[in-house]
Amino acid sequence: MSLNVIDKYVEKKKKDLFEYAKILEEIISVEDNKLWKNREEFKGLAKGVIEKYANVYYFENNANRDNPIKYSNDNINNVLQAIIEYCKDNNTLNILKDNKNETFLLSVIICTACYLDFACNVVDGNFGDTKNKFKYLLLYLKKTNVLKVYNNDKVSINALFEQIKKNIKEDEKAFLYYKDENCINKYYLYTGEPMYYKYEFKYNIPGLASYDEAIVKDVAKNYEAKFLSISYELLTVNILEELISNRDMINYLVPVNGILKKKSSLLKMFNNNYIKEYLKLLVNIQEEAEYNDLLNEARHLGINIIYEYDEVDNVSSDIFTYDMEIIVKQEFIDNNAENMYEWQKNNIKFVIKNKED
Repeated sequence: MSLNVIDKYVEKKKKDLFEYAKILEEIISVEDNKLWKNREEFKGLAKGVIEKYANVYYFENNANRDNPIKYSNDNINNVLQAIIEYCKDNNTLNILKDNKNETFLLSVIICTACYLDFACNVVDGNFGDTKNKFKYLLLYLKKTNVLKVYNNDKVSINALFEQIKKNIKEDEKAFLYYKDENCINKYYLYTGEPMYYKYEFKYNIPGLASYDEAIVKDVAKNYEAKFLSISYELLTVNILEELISNRDMINYLVPVNGILKKKSSLLKMFNNNYIKEYLKLLVNIQEEAEYNDLLNEARHLGINIIYEYDEVDNVSSDIFTYDMEIIVKQEFIDNNAENMYEWQKNNIKFVIKNKED
């Protein structure tokens, strides 16, 4: 299965973090290192730990990239956990007890690599500011009684930031690929609290208006799945940009439709834990039977489902089953106040739809 946008980004970041760690190992060290005796041993260890870290913790800490000391203090436990998991998998947990200083060093090197990566991220990072603050981070690390820090090693520090600059350009090129004014998702707030955003895919093919409208519509039907795929990819890019920036995370609604029903393999584009956390399939409750197979496939992938009920009249309390989240109009809530206790007992949660303009 091909990787989705976020998976591809994390794979790229594993490479970036490893490159930074290799250079940082020349700048930060300890006396009489017993955990690795040469650069090749360090590379094997660092690569394995970064693999563990990036798969689970990469997006877990991005709030304090403007303060390297705070960032490191917040992130160090994630890095240590990745080291423990790596050693556990390789039956080498004993080396952590026997080499506490070296374990601390390894965690500092990887944590610093993570800071540099996030602080210089392509969405809202600041290369110049990070370069200046890195100097103060080295001075802070130098104050420990354990680490030897070569904060005047201009050759290695310059090489580090040249590598960062190169990786930023690669990331910029990757994100630029998705910036196309002719193909965009237009997002709008669909519910109040909790807030869910819905979107519409808009595309414009230059010169298309000069062709017969009926022919264009007929041809466009053959590309419906492709357009839907583009829209889903743009959505995952939007989620990725939020994950690596200080923007607030948004919850998105993906309406089910006949195209997705026919091309259910498109659901695999959302098969990433970070994407699934901020996305739900939206289905009208009166159309649930029609999309039953698609919804079961989504559940199998761990994609959450939210329902929509359009009517506002008073209904029987048994109209809904257990454990459902349903978008309704405020009038529905007002007209069914006597049913709320029963629905709450059955873990049925209602979200109020915004009034249409």
